[in-house]
Amino acid sequence: MVYRAKSLMKQGKSAEALPLYQQAWAAGNRGENTAYSAACAAAREGRKDEAMTWLERSVENGFRDAEWMKQDEDLASLRELPAFTALLARIPTLPPREEEGGNPELKRLMDEDQADRRPPMGSISPDHWKQITERDRQRRQRVSELLDAGAAKTGADFFAAALVFQHGDKLEDYARARELAAEAARRGHPYGLWLTAATWDRWLMRAGQPQRFGTQYMLDKTSRKMNLYPVDPAVTDAERSRWGMPPLAELLPKM
Repeated sequence: MVYRAKSLMKQGKSAEALPLYQQAWAAGNRGENTAYSAACAAAREGRKDEAMTWLERSVENGFRDAEWMKQDEDLASLRELPAFTALLARIPTLPPREEEGGNPELKRLMDEDQADRRPPMGSISPDHWKQITERDRQRRQRVSELLDAGAAKTGADFFAAALVFQHGDKLEDYARARELAAEAARRGHPYGLWLTAATWDRWLMRAGQPQRFGTQYMLDKTSRKMNLYPVDPAVTDAERSRWGMPPLAELLPKM
């Protein structure tokens, strides 16, 4: 449900995405990103009060990236609201959210991995990519050490480890990412199943085979656009749905 909503948002169909986020929340998907995405969809539709309610829920559930809120174009219609300004001011006073039993170092490594990918992929220079690649290698090494020491206990821990390994440079890295993501899903992480599918697609792409679910895009060096990597036509929409993925027709050919 959440993944279909994300696909609709990418297509500019925020009015269709918002009810899906609402349904996901009502069904128990109370993650900070679900509420934040609902806020973005509501803000795009000009439903400012509703957007602020969702944004406050996201903060209550752990969202802390005030700097991103300031620059997220989806929230542009909210920036002049006193409630938005007050929420930005309150975030630095709140404690960081940690899942019970979660490993703070694994979370930090995941956050650093994601921060390195905050700019649009096409805007990162080759020299910058070299620096990111080296940091990725160091993060994988440290995550391996933590895993060997038994530091991963919760779904969030395994999800964080999987996300770091997904940005590896060898087939073994993607295979390990898939194993870790599957363990995150077994332990109840709400995005574990999605990451399992994404890491499977990443392995297939790097192996020169069509992907199954349509999670992977490749940069066109000429247009500087991200193009959908070929998808295996034998994989049905019913199979994609079982993994929480949208129908093939809803995937964007370019980003």
